[in-house]
Amino acid sequence: MQTTGTNYVINSILYVKIIFPELNSHLFMYLLDQIHGKPVLDWSRRKNIALGTARGLLYLHEQSDPKIIHRDVKAANILLDEDFEAVVGDFGLAKLLDHSDSHVTTAVRGTVGHIAPEYLSTGQSSDKTDVFGFGILLLELITGQKALDFGKTAANQKGVMLDWVLSRFPSLIHYIKANMLFKP
Repeated sequence: MQTTGTNYVINSILYVKIIFPELNSHLFMYLLDQIHGKPVLDWSRRKNIALGTARGLLYLHEQSDPKIIHRDVKAANILLDEDFEAVVGDFGLAKLLDHSDSHVTTAVRGTVGHIAPEYLSTGQSSDKTDVFGFGILLLELITGQKALDFGKTAANQKGVMLDWVLSRFPSLIHYIKANMLFKP
């Protein structure tokens, strides 16, 4: 993928201007789409989108200086080119962080269903809260469902994907509690 443009930092706020003429869609557009009863995104494409997103987050968290905490990892913010190569986009909520800092404390921002519980509880955002959003994104890729429409009940109430997963795999809750950043 070829890019042209500029990157610059003004007053500790990241402004990125990158022109990708071939980026004309995002993952959210394709999650539920089907052609002749088959998903538009086959397993190979889904895997490549997951890997491309992971590479993008790795760059933001480990290779960028300063480190960038995205704070809104979700399908609508994963841009796709005509070959379904993924690029992490929309840095409107992003925060810059020195590599020696573990988190930034802010007002909670992001998309419901993708926000890490510890971020909601403490207001502390970090690379780990981005990884939580990536985990929800992976569940969306695997299931082909949106995070908030997952497990709709007969009364058509929306469920949250993480609640559905935990209800199906209760042993996960012990692992999650043992490894949470924030202990209630």
